[in-house]
Amino acid sequence: MQQPQNFPPRRRYKLNALGQQEALLPFVRFCPGRTYPHYWQMPTPSKDLLANHAYGREYVGKGLLSRVARDIDFDDRDGRGQWMGFFNYLEIIMLLGADRVRVYRHVDSQHQIYLALGQRFSLEARFRRIRLRNR
Repeated sequence: MQQPQNFPPRRRYKLNALGQQEALLPFVRFCPGRTYPHYWQMPTPSKDLLANHAYGREYVGKGLLSRVARDIDFDDRDGRGQWMGFFNYLEIIMLLGADRVRVYRHVDSQHQIYLALGQRFSLEARFRRIRLRNR
C-alpha cells in the first residue's frame, strides 16, 4: 500500500506583496552567502521516483520559472525526480494553454510587440540626444 503524500500547503501562498509571497513558498529559502533567495530548496528526495515527480508538480504555476531553473542542481541524481516532475507537468500545462491559442499567430504578434518596443526605445534615445544637443 502506498504511503500518503505530504504535499506543501497550498492555501498559504497568497499575500499582498510579491516579495512576501515568494518568501513563504515552501521551495524558497535564503541561503548563507547569497543576497537573494534560492528558489529550489526541496526536501530530501524519497526513494520513490513517482512520489518525487508528484512533489515537483506541486510547484508549477507560481510565476518564478526563470529563478527556479537558475537554482536547480541538475547534477543532483537524488533530486532528479522532483525537477523532472516539475518540468514534465509544466510542459503539460503549456500544451493545454497552447491548444487554446493559435500559437504561430500569437508568436508573430509577440515579435511585433518586441520590434515596436525596440523602435520606441530607439526613437526615445534619438530624441534625448537631439534635446541634449539643443541645450
